[in-house]
Amino acid sequence: MTDVPVIDFSPFRKGSGDAKAKVAAAIRAACEGSGFFYLAGHGIPEAEVEGIFAASRRFFALPLEQRLAVKLTPRENRGYQPLGSRIYGDKADAPDLNESYKYQHELPPDDPDIVDGNRVHARNRWPEGLPGWRETLIGWYDRMEQLSDGLLRAFALALDLAEDYFLASYRKPLTQINMLHYPPRPAETVGRQFGIRPHSDTTAFTVLAQDNVGGLQVEQRGAWIEVPPIPGTFVINIGDMMARWTNDRFASTPHRVINRSGAERYSIPFFAIPDFDAVVSCLPSCMGPGHPAKYQPLKVGDFMQDSNAKDWNKAALAGALPKAG
Repeated sequence: MTDVPVIDFSPFRKGSGDAKAKVAAAIRAACEGSGFFYLAGHGIPEAEVEGIFAASRRFFALPLEQRLAVKLTPRENRGYQPLGSRIYGDKADAPDLNESYKYQHELPPDDPDIVDGNRVHARNRWPEGLPGWRETLIGWYDRMEQLSDGLLRAFALALDLAEDYFLASYRKPLTQINMLHYPPRPAETVGRQFGIRPHSDTTAFTVLAQDNVGGLQVEQRGAWIEVPPIPGTFVINIGDMMARWTNDRFASTPHRVINRSGAERYSIPFFAIPDFDAVVSCLPSCMGPGHPAKYQPLKVGDFMQDSNAKDWNKAALAGALPKAG
């Protein structure tokens, strides 16, 4: 717990000048350390947090055939991903023990990126028989996007940049919300089996809402430490894109989930991914004489297309989804 601090974001949201600088400094210290922190004072009412978790439980309580009616399809990383859909042979001996529902910003069918069909954006796949559900999810996305904009401003100040620096890369982001349901881990497992295998996020950063069931663990100095739920907070972690932006100054840290609680676990991460046309290249405040850029510039759209294809192939390998083509 000492490596995952609690940071009150309300002075940043409500203040200016010194107040913002103090919060940005605390965020910088956390990101240069574990790459994880709890965010308190985020301004999202508890009733809305409870509402989105209630919506998640409603979906996963549907009969399987109704969930499968909105199953993910090749090239469109939206909708339901069944239990046992992903296996990572280098990290685990069995598929991840979770099922999920993925959605992004709601776009109309005539949106240019939808019409193009090859820019990662796609229509969301909404299930039948859940009145008011779609509206709840869209409202939550809007809330998360507002919070994301505030965090982007704080990250910029933490890196000695203009406060609006990152916003130019988030005009029409590829950000995704993933509603996750973890059944209890079996009492007996064979080899390495996880709710989610050890990994780092491919995003710039993640905002995680988790229920009161623990299971999230972060790797620190060769050991795994628990990151239990703290009421009224979200967990923020740095992803690979921000690590590249900062020349590894901000840490994208491996983490995993093991649900040993004996109860069902629900979590809802918001993956903050930049625009399709954004380019992630080393920030001027993160390189200099004797400290050159470690990475070549990354084209976000190309990277996400490749990442989605690899994820689909792993799902097909696990036998839960059909092979593309």
